[in-house]
Amino acid sequence: MKRLIGITLLSILSFAAHGAQAPDTLAKIKSSKTITLAYAPDAVPFSFTDPKTAKPTGFSVQLCEGVADSLRKQLQLVDLKINWVAGSTPERLKMVAEGKADMECGVTTATLSRQEKVDFSIVTFVQSGGILVRADSGATHPRDLGGKKIGVAGGTTTEKWLLDGLAKFAIMAEVVSFKDRTEAFAALEAGKVDAVAGDKIVLVGMVAKAGDAKRYALMEENLSVEAYAFALRRGDPDFRLAVNRALARMYRSPELATIFDRWFAPFKPTDLLQAFYFIGSME
Repeated sequence: MKRLIGITLLSILSFAAHGAQAPDTLAKIKSSKTITLAYAPDAVPFSFTDPKTAKPTGFSVQLCEGVADSLRKQLQLVDLKINWVAGSTPERLKMVAEGKADMECGVTTATLSRQEKVDFSIVTFVQSGGILVRADSGATHPRDLGGKKIGVAGGTTTEKWLLDGLAKFAIMAEVVSFKDRTEAFAALEAGKVDAVAGDKIVLVGMVAKAGDAKRYALMEENLSVEAYAFALRRGDPDFRLAVNRALARMYRSPELATIFDRWFAPFKPTDLLQAFYFIGSME
C-alpha cells in the first residue's frame, strides 16, 4: 500500500511539474499587454526593415500584425504593443524555442526536423527555391556552376536542398555559408561568389532593392518547394489555435487579397497557394 501511495504521489508531482512548464502564451500576452515577434530584416518583400521608417514591414509582417490585432480583441485589451526583434532564420527559431519571442514572422519553411523544437501555424505562403547569378556569367543552369562558388544563408532549408541537389547531380560546386541573405547577396555583388541560392521571390526582392535588375539573372529551374509558416512555441495548443483562427479569418476575407496585391502585384497567387489558403480558411 505504501509503495502504491508513493508511486501515485510521484505521478501527481511529475504531472504538476510538467504542467507548470507548459507555456501559456495568451496569459503572458494579456498580463504584459505586449507580444514579442521575431522578424527577418532582409527578406524583401516578406519581412524586412523599411529603410525610411526603420520599422518592420512586408507580407509576413502584415499578416502577423493582423494576428496581433485578433489576439488583442480575443484578450479584450484596449491596446497590444508589438515588440519586434530582428534575426536570421536560426536566430528566430531559437528565440521562439527559448520563449524569447512569442512568434516569428519571416520566411521560415515548416519542416519536421524543425518541429522537434518549435510548432508552426498553418501555411502562410508557398514558393520555390532557385539560384541567382550575374547576367554576364553565362550560367543558365545549375550544372554550369561546376567549379564555382554558391553563396547561401547558413542554417536554412535552402542550404540543405542546395547541398543535397549538388550531390545528387554530381555538380562539383563549393557552397559558401553566410550569416544571412544580405551577406550572401553582397558577396555576389562583390564577385566573391558566382551565385546565390534562395527562395525565388526573396532573390527577386533583393535584386529590386539593389536597383540594378539588368545585372542579374534568375535561373528557371525550381530546385525546391518552400512552404512558409509562423514558428510558435511548442506545447501551447491554445496559442497555436488562436493564431490559426486569426489567419483563417484573414484567408476568408478580402483582406488577404489586399495584402497580397500590396506586396506582389501584378502577380496573383498560384493554384497551389490558393489551395493552401482555401484549406487554411476552414473552421
